[in-house]
Amino acid sequence: MENNNFEFKPLPPLPGQEEEQPEAAFEGPVPAGFNERFVAYLIDGLPFVLLTYATLNIAVKAGVLAYTTGNEWLWKFLWMGLYVIYQAVFSSGGRVTLGKWLLNLRVRAADGGDLPFGKALVRALSYFLSSATLNLGYLMALVTRDKRALHDFTAGSRVVSIKERGDLGDGIVLAISWGMMVILFGTYLNNTLLKLSPSEKKQIIAAHRTISKLGTLEVLYMRQNGQYTHELAKLADLTGNVNAVRAELFKTIEPNTLVIASNGRKFKITAKARNWRHTEVQVLSKVDAPKSGELAP
Repeated sequence: MENNNFEFKPLPPLPGQEEEQPEAAFEGPVPAGFNERFVAYLIDGLPFVLLTYATLNIAVKAGVLAYTTGNEWLWKFLWMGLYVIYQAVFSSGGRVTLGKWLLNLRVRAADGGDLPFGKALVRALSYFLSSATLNLGYLMALVTRDKRALHDFTAGSRVVSIKERGDLGDGIVLAISWGMMVILFGTYLNNTLLKLSPSEKKQIIAAHRTISKLGTLEVLYMRQNGQYTHELAKLADLTGNVNAVRAELFKTIEPNTLVIASNGRKFKITAKARNWRHTEVQVLSKVDAPKSGELAP
């Protein structure tokens, strides 16, 4: 009887059905996240900001430097230059800045080696490029594959984390990062959108000057009648030119916002200026009207 033992051999894969090879595991330090990079950036940058203003104040008080807007900017540029040099030196040749040392981060070349000084200098200067793009250059680290910011792409660098933190450490970094971002964003709004422009200041000053004139008329009325009034018409009559009073009120005060409150002994005048946010201005009586039977001052 013939031998019926068969030998089964695997068939070659059909075209288009080749088995996918597993990706090689990532070796080496992992890319640093946005939050830890931001905290390290604050630690490195904040001392330079504080020293800029502290040394400027000392130089002005000592008479070394006259305070002018131009001199202030020259002083700022000097400290910006020192910051760039600091970043370039301590981001190259395997060295590390204070902030990145505390956060266990390192700046490396894109191939994983030490970053040369020339590229580190380009990287430091490119901070200004990342800032000039409404900080979108920094935010690129949130979405790019290797968590690289714009200045990393410019210099051919990447930032890596050399030590893993626990959940508590990550939570602290996250809280500091987003807390500081809220503070910085609030400061930016306060110094830009919420800051009074020169034209707005003029409008507010004009509105306050107008109601101050009404306050002066209140004093004149009190001296004549022994009490203050809440009636605008009576105050306008004291000027002898009611139309001029109306014209000034229309020019400097937001319509329907003037309020004159008085109980006879005191007065309070409030109104809103004609700036876009309708800033309220106010004038209060400084001297009480005399009681019945007393003489007006």
